[in-house]
Amino acid sequence: MFLNKKSRSVKVFAAGIAVVSSLSLAACGGDSSNTASTANVGTTADEIANLAAEEGEVRLIAYPESWANYKGHFEEFSNKYNVKVTVDSPDASSAEELQAVQNLKGQSTQPDVLDIGYSFTSPAVQQGLLEAYKPSNWDEIPDQFKDPEGKWVSAYYGVIEFGVNTNKVKDVPTSFKDLLDPKYKGQIALSGDPRQGASSIAGVFAASLANGGSLDDIEPGVAFFEELSNSGNLVSISDPAGALTTGEAAIVLDWNYNWAGREEQLERDGVKLERVVPSDGVFGNFYAQPLTINPQHPNAGRLWIEWLNSDEGAEQYARGAAIPTRFTQLAKDGKLSQEALDKLPDPTILEKVQVPSVEQGDKANQVIATQWAQRVRN
Repeated sequence: MFLNKKSRSVKVFAAGIAVVSSLSLAACGGDSSNTASTANVGTTADEIANLAAEEGEVRLIAYPESWANYKGHFEEFSNKYNVKVTVDSPDASSAEELQAVQNLKGQSTQPDVLDIGYSFTSPAVQQGLLEAYKPSNWDEIPDQFKDPEGKWVSAYYGVIEFGVNTNKVKDVPTSFKDLLDPKYKGQIALSGDPRQGASSIAGVFAASLANGGSLDDIEPGVAFFEELSNSGNLVSISDPAGALTTGEAAIVLDWNYNWAGREEQLERDGVKLERVVPSDGVFGNFYAQPLTINPQHPNAGRLWIEWLNSDEGAEQYARGAAIPTRFTQLAKDGKLSQEALDKLPDPTILEKVQVPSVEQGDKANQVIATQWAQRVRN
């Protein structure tokens, strides 16, 4: 059964060799906070890779294999660097990831690297849970996908889609306006609770764009789901794919790469899936992959971030329908395979996608935190 990553779970690893290193990892473009000053951290990409192999493992949290083709990442990374990938609680929510770092800090099971929704980057920085690190191709990563001080960097983003079980829905909706139709009563769901997961927040953001809102104003999206809830069209689920399989819901909003990763299993489960980017709300956003504070595997954690942001990492993301944040340059330079390009949304959609800044995301979080429970019953 599928679970909804960023709506529940936790993960981690240990090692580390003590010596002095108060370097800023210049050769790798990396920055280290003072908490890492006692760790033996490489100062070049080769040194980091060699020391990571000695550590032998990188510990991750909230990295499901079917999400953005992480299964492919794990295999290629381990084969290339001889570093084992350990993933605890692959389906943890972003909120649970931060809690895991707080609870496990300094222990052998502390996660080395996270994969958190954009709206959780500011809380992670404010709570002192992250250690600065800039991968070697830092300058190639667009500014909107990285923290200026290197506290976090994003390697991929996605676009919100309707995942529709056409065995249950004959008239497939193509817009948020369509979802208001009474014929969809009891059939529509977000991927989870928007107070807990970034993918659910994204669904509300997309609805806002479709209903007169903007990246600065998510309230129309809350109002839209309030209307869906009051009409009985909206239902609550814990697992998008499971909901389509059991009939708990027939139309679920989630990231395009999540639906891509579930297609084969859903077909085996008898679900006829159709994926639709809503015409009136083309919204996208990123997940960040930051190094945690004083990680137990400082080199392996840095190497994982290097991998995710490399050309090879971008290829693996694209093969899983996740859009590399360096996509424009990679496509221009012909560095993505045709197989990978074929997995991505149509270029006309990518031209329309609206991606908020972290500040806009923080503002949206406040609106959802204060209004969602009072206005949306599901």
